[in-house]
Amino acid sequence: MNHKHRRLAIAALPWLLIAGGLVVAYGLFATLADNLADRNIRTGFGFLFDRAGFAIGETLIAYAPGDSYAAALAVGLLNTLLISALGIIFSTLLGLAVCMARLSSNWLLARLSGLYIELVRNIPLLLQMFVWYAALLFGLPGPGPGAVGPFDLDNRGLHLPALSLADPGRPVLLIAIVACAILLGAVRRGAVRTRTALAFAGISLVPLLLWGGIDLPRAGRFGTVGGLSLSTEFLTLVASLSVYASAYLAEIFRGAILAVPAGQSEAAKALGLSPAQTMGRIVMPQALRIAIPPMTSWHLNTIKNSSLGVAIGYPEFVSVVDTVISQTGQAIEGVGLIVATFLLLSLSLSFVTGRYARQLGWSVAGQPGRSIQSAPLEPFPLRSAAAWPSWMRRNLFRGGRQSILTIAILAMTAAFAGKGLSWLLFDATFAGGAADCRLASGACWPFLRENARLILFGTYPEVEQWRSAAAAAALLSCLAFSFVPRFWRSRLGLVWLGAIAVAVLLLRGGFAGLSYVPMEKWSGLPVTLLLASLAVVGAFPLAILLAFGRRSTRRGIRWPSVVFIELVRGTPLIGVLFLAAVLFPLFVPSYLSIDSLPRVQLALIFFTAAYMAEVIRGGLLAVPVGQAEAAHALGLTKWQARRHILLPQALKVSVPGLVNTSISEVKNTTLVLIVGVFDLLQTTRLSYVEAQWRPYFAEAYLFTGTIFFLLCFSLSRLSMKIERKLNYAG
Repeated sequence: MNHKHRRLAIAALPWLLIAGGLVVAYGLFATLADNLADRNIRTGFGFLFDRAGFAIGETLIAYAPGDSYAAALAVGLLNTLLISALGIIFSTLLGLAVCMARLSSNWLLARLSGLYIELVRNIPLLLQMFVWYAALLFGLPGPGPGAVGPFDLDNRGLHLPALSLADPGRPVLLIAIVACAILLGAVRRGAVRTRTALAFAGISLVPLLLWGGIDLPRAGRFGTVGGLSLSTEFLTLVASLSVYASAYLAEIFRGAILAVPAGQSEAAKALGLSPAQTMGRIVMPQALRIAIPPMTSWHLNTIKNSSLGVAIGYPEFVSVVDTVISQTGQAIEGVGLIVATFLLLSLSLSFVTGRYARQLGWSVAGQPGRSIQSAPLEPFPLRSAAAWPSWMRRNLFRGGRQSILTIAILAMTAAFAGKGLSWLLFDATFAGGAADCRLASGACWPFLRENARLILFGTYPEVEQWRSAAAAAALLSCLAFSFVPRFWRSRLGLVWLGAIAVAVLLLRGGFAGLSYVPMEKWSGLPVTLLLASLAVVGAFPLAILLAFGRRSTRRGIRWPSVVFIELVRGTPLIGVLFLAAVLFPLFVPSYLSIDSLPRVQLALIFFTAAYMAEVIRGGLLAVPVGQAEAAHALGLTKWQARRHILLPQALKVSVPGLVNTSISEVKNTTLVLIVGVFDLLQTTRLSYVEAQWRPYFAEAYLFTGTIFFLLCFSLSRLSMKIERKLNYAG
């Protein structure tokens, strides 16, 4: 009888969940309707045809403030497509170059490329973007009154020659474009060789140059005019997206190359092919088959990361939508446009990549091969000076080309190291104030003495900042305990929950003689640690439910899980944060006021859970089917089998991926500044707002970048340690 009741309860569970979801949805939309009526906010997309009334600095099509909001959104979308395309192209090329350097037999080049990857991957993208932006804006000279060359770079951007066509020359341009398209089609069908097509394309440019000529940049009254001008914001976004993605793509390419069966290279060598021919004609075509799936994922990330242009004022799609929401109040429609647009872009790129792979006979799921291990780099013999000459001959000066490469790398490294040490130490100012720093050309370390507390604790009351420091220390202590294998038990999660509770109580106060501090005063390092910790701990149980839900045979459970995961993963985190910051207040009663920090925290939990769910689902797929059958044969129920048999084994496989997701979450916390939460990066920007400290942004970002690097690098080492422990135990 009990067994029968249990079966009925399990069968009724999906329907109860659906009924509960419908009740919650009805309550939310009823509250939304009341709030919209109270605030006199209209709904619908009719506003798209109203006059926009705001200018956009960079456009690929004709646009004026008198045009409609739809035209403004089209301009933003084209800018997003341009930034994304350039970021994908440059990051792929740079990633391939770094990969080749990492695989080089030259010890110095391989080590430097590895250092590049570690530095770029362990510093948040938004922080790198601010560094690029500050360097271009404050480090370059302003436009001068003198003559301007054909290529000019100042703090307003890069100025290049441009093709100038008069109105009668536009048909010539159209004919040239059509001719180039026909040539590309002929090359693809094999009817025309590539060299012939390039020759015809070069010849087609001659009438364009003769008809229209070249428009060169020239000095104007208020700056450089003429030619093609690429703004500082544009250069910042392209450079930061390309550099950040290249570090991940380099490792993807390296893993794919090492997965090509070793016999392929051996056969090519037996046929007399050179190493360059072997790599270009044998190894790389097979490696691309393996690299396409993860490479496509990172290209999708580049598209979503283009939305960070809103942080530096570049008019991409999210930035334009934000302006439209501010003017019209159409928050629901605006966020819906962001979600729909980026989902469409992601699906389009996935479709194009998959079709391209299938046309070439490649597997979009990757092609397994006998994995080979690259020969580990020979460590430098520090303890045996007698072995140095032979080690250097083998690793640095083996042959003429490698010797030239080593000398060139040493020269460049010495030059950069000399300048770096001069700025950090020899020419730096260690005492005094801003006036003393202006007399020197090096770093201004008094800046950190004056502003370190502002960077670390922000607007938290100064007399109570010991509580902020104690909260950060509690969370960092848990991170330190996580490195000790004997603490790797289920109780470690309880310790993290306890540390989070202690941090919240210390920051909030209001008990045991501690004064109450409102959430809007919380800022700096404790907020960053708290957001990341709560996001990971809170997302973990939700991710387990979503992972099992996506594998459920019941449609009422599987489809909501699939929709939630795909919607969240296909939307930029900025879109999710806008949803929490802008739309969440519309779905709660007017008498209920929730601070921005909990709303942002909830958004981070949902965002992290979607990615964790896919990691855990991969772990569940790795568990042999016989495990579930054996549990069923032993009389265990489905829930008992999942809890005691399937989930522990799946989590064992998923732990490295979960730690990697945690690393991403630490970096993702920097995006909360866009919705007004004062995290560590936002307090860093506040530290050089004053005019006397404004030239010393480099010291501020160096300090903050070091903190983020230590956090992310520590987590990456923890991931490797756990993986080695699991492999050893297995």
